Amino acid sequence: MNPDAFKNSAAGRVILQPKGYHAFIPAVLPPVLNFDHDLVLMLSRADAALSELSGLGRVLPNPEGSVERSRHRTLDEQARHE
Repeated sequence: MNPDAFKNSAAGRVILQPKGYHAFIPAVLPPVLNFDHDLVLMLSRADAALSELSGLGRVLPNPEGSVERSRHRTLDEQARHE
């Protein structure tokens, strides 16, 4: 183990053991999460978009085929722009 790879790591720290080997000591879980206004707004918008997509999936006759056709259209458009 390379102890230098874990310097300033939020995941934990490496300590030298009395017998000469290194041990990884994980950080306390769960980590502190900072939910600022912008993050909460983004999460809310993502949740709303997923809800809308879920609702559309219920009314489409073949949602898997529709997504696949849309993906191919996007790839074709990207290829034309290159």
